[in-house]
Amino acid sequence: HPVELSQLRAIVEATAPKQCLEWGSGGSTRELLTSCDFIESYVSVEHDARWHAEVARQVADPRLSLHLIPPDVARPEAGAPQQAIEAWDLAAERDPSMMRSYVGFPRTLQRRFDFVLVDGRARNFCVREGIELLAPSGVLVIHDAQRDEYRETLQRLRRPVWLTPWHQGQLCLIRNS
Repeated sequence: HPVELSQLRAIVEATAPKQCLEWGSGGSTRELLTSCDFIESYVSVEHDARWHAEVARQVADPRLSLHLIPPDVARPEAGAPQQAIEAWDLAAERDPSMMRSYVGFPRTLQRRFDFVLVDGRARNFCVREGIELLAPSGVLVIHDAQRDEYRETLQRLRRPVWLTPWHQGQLCLIRNS
């Protein structure tokens, strides 16, 4: 939604990160790389092979390092009952074994990031990992922060700020200090 995208752009413009990480590739990947020439490196971790291929097709920026890391426990295929897909999505927020490789991949790069965006699967675990990978004064943003399954994780962190207004998915910002 334009409101959430403008909030994300404002955060990134205000903090001017050089080293960025995101879980969950997509429109924000393209938008931030297109509009923010101060970004030097953008690591994106995606779990879905079809979506990974689409993002790779759409974003040819040499600063992008796009990684496909599939779930450790397979997600039901498209066409499966919606109830099974939703149950898997919720379980991925509670069971660290389901997406362990996806969540843990950025740590293998042995670097810190000025900006971390959590907008994929297993967000509770990605938020916790992302905080650990933040550079001093770095910023972590989670999309869809209004969802009940993320609230407890976010409330345990350093001064979370929920941005308003929002229409499709609320942003929550956490600054490393």
